[in-house]
Amino acid sequence: MEALTASLEALNQHLILFPSCKGFIWQEKATVTLLRHRRTYKQDERLQAALRETCALIGLVDPLQSYGIRVLSIDGGGTRGVIPLEVLKMLEDKTGKKIHQLFDYICGVSTGAILAFMLGLARFSLEECADMYREISTKVFQQNRLVGTVKMGWSHSYYNTETWENILKKELGNRVLINTSRDQQSPKVSAVSAVVNWGASPKAFVFRNYNHKPGSLSRYTGSSGHQMWQAVRASSAAPGYFQEFTLESNIHQDGGILMNNPCALAVHESRLLWPKHPFQCVLSLGTGRYDNTKRMPATSTSLKAKITNFISSATNTEGVHTLLDDLLAPNVYFRFNPMLSAEVALDENRPGALEQLQRDTQYYLERNQLKAAKLCLVLGRERSSAERAVCWMKEKSWEVRHRLM
Repeated sequence: MEALTASLEALNQHLILFPSCKGFIWQEKATVTLLRHRRTYKQDERLQAALRETCALIGLVDPLQSYGIRVLSIDGGGTRGVIPLEVLKMLEDKTGKKIHQLFDYICGVSTGAILAFMLGLARFSLEECADMYREISTKVFQQNRLVGTVKMGWSHSYYNTETWENILKKELGNRVLINTSRDQQSPKVSAVSAVVNWGASPKAFVFRNYNHKPGSLSRYTGSSGHQMWQAVRASSAAPGYFQEFTLESNIHQDGGILMNNPCALAVHESRLLWPKHPFQCVLSLGTGRYDNTKRMPATSTSLKAKITNFISSATNTEGVHTLLDDLLAPNVYFRFNPMLSAEVALDENRPGALEQLQRDTQYYLERNQLKAAKLCLVLGRERSSAERAVCWMKEKSWEVRHRLM
């Protein structure tokens, strides 16, 4: 047993270094052997953990335990991440389950990536996540204006990037993403960044704790071989706030400059993972919106207004929401994005302002109690005995087909 485990560990290291080798494993029908080992040696925890990582590396995905695919997507928004936290607290209170137990796939951008990794992989409680946001507002988003202005000219970052990196290393550690697949309770999790040195325009990059099987190609380039803190650091490298993040000759910036609402990406990725399963629930969480209805004079706009409009357009989240709302069934797709009573910056650090965000979210949830109750009902749906039997038969037929090929 020790020799078998050691061989699997060596294979895993090889697949991390040379991901293209996973195709050879599928060609040689080794997937059937891996599944047989998972059934035969159920009592050996070390071997099972290594087997789960091997399966994740080659793109072999476990069958869903729920009726269908349950997806959670969290927008970017800096310290406004306290808003989706309030919605997630409501979910845990009403269902009695942790977030990583409620969803099969969790995706986030910037502040959403922080929550996705802390809740889905590092298993922080919601209270610990709230404490981290308070730490960010007091330690990271505190800067003397003169010093910040000088830093902007010198390093293009207003805040101290090193402080932010140290917090991420302390909270998330240096565990490689694919290693989290060893935990049977871990959902599939991803964080989105924007690589800015591939051609003329930024390209989306997905940090994953899984791989797709050969022939199942994602529209988005990505990797599962980076450390957890590196993934969040890359996804949250907001231009002007923090320095760009260089990783293996790629220059990463905040994923929000491309897709501040990553829900469409999450749907695409989860569809590749479970192509024959329907969507049970797709939950998209925003970080609040503020609509200033004040009409400006009918003259040319100021430079500040032009820049503000450009940033608002680049980080718009409602376009993706409108598209998915049309494409997905109303009892499948849910979007929670509270209207705020005042405009709040991404780097807000005033305790009173953060508390107001929480109050706005609570008021929004009170007005949408029926929608929240329906969401919890949809999330709680389990597979029937007949559906479990059909799934078991499909898995067996898949193994037989691969033996005969």
